[in-house]
Amino acid sequence: MFKYLFSPLQIGSIIVPNRISFSAHLTNFAEHCLPSERHVHYLAARARGGAGLIITEEQSVHPTDRAYEKIIEAFNPVVIPGYKKITRAVHEYETKIFAQLNHNGQQCSGSLSRLPVWAPSPVPDVLFREVPKEMEIEDIEEVIDYFCRSAQHVCEGGFDGIELQYGHSSLARQFMSPLTNFRQDEYGGSFENRMRFPLELVAAVRKTVGDDFTFGVRLCA
Repeated sequence: MFKYLFSPLQIGSIIVPNRISFSAHLTNFAEHCLPSERHVHYLAARARGGAGLIITEEQSVHPTDRAYEKIIEAFNPVVIPGYKKITRAVHEYETKIFAQLNHNGQQCSGSLSRLPVWAPSPVPDVLFREVPKEMEIEDIEEVIDYFCRSAQHVCEGGFDGIELQYGHSSLARQFMSPLTNFRQDEYGGSFENRMRFPLELVAAVRKTVGDDFTFGVRLCA
């Protein structure tokens, strides 16, 4: 009856034991922007319950990315020991685990980061209402570099894959959408230009993790 649900599935270079996926969602379990013991026990319990694949909540890739207080800062190498605790606990049940990496762009909070909010254009988000700084070319390059640093930490932390957040609350989505991208340079205007940052980011992270590491993106339908 559940032949496919409980059969293995290959995703990139890994095989998950079944088709049950526990997707990314906010827990507020981070302590001082680091993985906590609550993360370890919470995610291990999901693995013990039978999930074949777990995708963590978003991990912040840059100091300007603070959408909420208790978020893990993947760009900080201090996260690696906590990552290893999580992945070891999950792997005890043969479950695979991906880390979701994100920058929230205009959906960040300067009151939390104490830094300017970065976005493709100075368009305030409907929720946070802060007018962001329009990113300069060097800001875009810096964010891509920080994504790559974060991806390296994820690899060192023992994760089986990476999911880039290109969906509802992401800098990448804000570059892609004409509702939030009013740039006049090579990163705005035409569809090809609006896709430039997301595609450059994918290429840079792929180069960082190598061809054999499982890696994908989350999109809004």
